[in-house]
Amino acid sequence: MKIQKTELATKLNKIKGVVPKKTTMPVLQGILAKEGYLIANNMEMAVKAKLGGMGDECFIIPERAFDLISNLPDGEVEISVTAKNTITIKADKIKNKYQTMDPEQFPDTATQKAENQLTIKADILLESIKRVSYAVPVHANNPVMASMCLQAADGQLNFVGLDGHVLAWDRVGYEGDFELLIPKNTVDRLKSLWLSGDVQITHNKTGAVFITEDFEVHTRLVEGEYFKYRAMFKELPVHTVVSRGELLDAMTRAKICTEERCPVRFEMQEDQLNLSIKDKTTDYHETVDLQEKLPQPLTIGFDARLVLETLKAFDCDNVGISLESPRMPMIVEAEDSDFKAIVLPVAIN
Repeated sequence: MKIQKTELATKLNKIKGVVPKKTTMPVLQGILAKEGYLIANNMEMAVKAKLGGMGDECFIIPERAFDLISNLPDGEVEISVTAKNTITIKADKIKNKYQTMDPEQFPDTATQKAENQLTIKADILLESIKRVSYAVPVHANNPVMASMCLQAADGQLNFVGLDGHVLAWDRVGYEGDFELLIPKNTVDRLKSLWLSGDVQITHNKTGAVFITEDFEVHTRLVEGEYFKYRAMFKELPVHTVVSRGELLDAMTRAKICTEERCPVRFEMQEDQLNLSIKDKTTDYHETVDLQEKLPQPLTIGFDARLVLETLKAFDCDNVGISLESPRMPMIVEAEDSDFKAIVLPVAIN
């Protein structure tokens, strides 16, 4: 295989995060080069990166070769099989051999026959995924919760994340009917690949494949039924609008004044939000103007980190805030899209 170092290193760096650190299958701790693709697989997800100039050779690039390839000088790189389970990497005046593994032992990335498929623009897909992914926990006792719900229903394609304390929901127009529960690791990988163009998504009951011109992401799906998230979004009596940037800045200043995970206190009255955060060393106060007068005063507490993460997920200038009582969740809504989120309150003194 002869290829430009920049192209090889770029594609390698895009998918090497899939390579497992620990595994009972040593062959997975390398990247397979086969039939015009680089392939990384951890048995729950496989990512294929299209690569030109590969020829007919099939081999595994071992993990210890990744850093060398990234640090080779610009120009042409040649990788060849020089003996059984041995590859040689050449570039300019550099030559190195690596013991590797039998590529025949690398698991096949072929999935079961697709039952359905859809096509969506990559920028639309990624925008919605990025908005809701903060609400998908890395670990959860319930596997369904540790997944992003991609659900088509009622003329909408819904993207939902829920971790028990926050809920994020975005949607775009789409005619179809299905529900896919995509693992958190796959969601994060889709974001990191910076997909472009059209994305074809094929799926069946156990797996899904996201396909673009340059990449394929094969993933298992989480089994189970997702939560009835729609029922949690209802019209609440206390509503106002606030500058997202001003509230985000205020929350950031309040949060950096304490190292403890203590709640932020929202005291809302008429057209002002007085927020405060207090611990053994901090007693921070700041006032943020509200753009709509409240029908009634309300004092409520939140986990400061969750409010920050929620505000960062929005990209509009202003957000709507709706509440009901100190024990009921806050609904945050974008002014320019269908994106909305829920933050559960916490007890305050």
